Amino acid sequence: MGLIVNKDELEGDHEYIDGIEVIERSDVPDDLPESEVEVIEREDSEDADTADEPVAEDDEAEQDETGVRNVNPQDEDAEDEGDEGASFGKRPYLIAMFVIAILVAGIGGYFIGKGGFGAAGQSAGTAVLTEDQLDSLVASYSYNGSEHDISAREAIESQYSLETVQNEDGTYNTPSAETLIAYVRTEILLNEADARGIEVTDDEVAAYAENTYGTSDYATLAAQNGVTEEQAQQISRDNAKIEKLYNQVVPAVTATVPEQPEQPADGDTSTRSAEYAQYIIELAGDEWDAEAGTWASTDGPYYLALEGMDFTADSASYEEAIIAYYVAYQEYATEASGMSQTWTEFANTLFADADIELYGVYA
Repeated sequence: MGLIVNKDELEGDHEYIDGIEVIERSDVPDDLPESEVEVIEREDSEDADTADEPVAEDDEAEQDETGVRNVNPQDEDAEDEGDEGASFGKRPYLIAMFVIAILVAGIGGYFIGKGGFGAAGQSAGTAVLTEDQLDSLVASYSYNGSEHDISAREAIESQYSLETVQNEDGTYNTPSAETLIAYVRTEILLNEADARGIEVTDDEVAAYAENTYGTSDYATLAAQNGVTEEQAQQISRDNAKIEKLYNQVVPAVTATVPEQPEQPADGDTSTRSAEYAQYIIELAGDEWDAEAGTWASTDGPYYLALEGMDFTADSASYEEAIIAYYVAYQEYATEASGMSQTWTEFANTLFADADIELYGVYA
């Protein structure tokens, strides 16, 4: 079950690769078919002489609540990779388990797949490939009864252009285990989308790129992320298709992100006004009886949060309005979290049917 993504527990007795929990046979839930990650040594590999080279230990990666690295290249505070490997300026997008980027005020729901744009090169000292070894196999996987081989070229180009990651001596770093597993996860999701007849038009791909990356100019995306223009367009197309799959699987959010009440101009948070009262009433919805001018029920979240305060139909303070805002925000956060859980469970059901063999576990 090496492709299973554990959303809730990123610490414990098990090891993780890019947010993926590597678990033993005894950990396989009764309601899921067994599968495994088998790491084997390729005795016939053309670069077998690198097999004895030390492999860098995995550093603990910065992860979000689903265990997925997600970096925005337009974020001025994003860290450069520096000593970790090839430096591509601002850290580009790594939507490794793509994910719906609904990051609204800190609430994240994520697609799970490769996310196309890689975040970093690989550490110095890792095994390398020469130009004529790029088409050698680095992994294989089975899914739904079909066998698939993955070449080094395919794995590298799923996130970078060859030119971007070529070393000064003309060699290429061997794709990491994280890259390979992310590649397989995305292929499985795209396979599911194709099986459902999901297609995307050029206009839909462009709209997706605009909404997610801030531009549909693929030349710009290519320059920002170290890929070719063709790769940038294909990555956007794949992720747009997975977004459509997501929308089929996960019900739409009915709660909306509330707007914060406007702060008093003089900074006095105890300031009372009819506007703050109306703000609370609109958030409370059916919990408030407009005709009677009082609460319609005394067991709702807004009543319980404001119980004992001086809020009336005609008067409320900024402090009371902020309390109502957090109640509304919590309702939205709870629903968004449920969406993320639904998607994770769906994706894990697909991933449980896959077996993957990695011909070397490189960092």
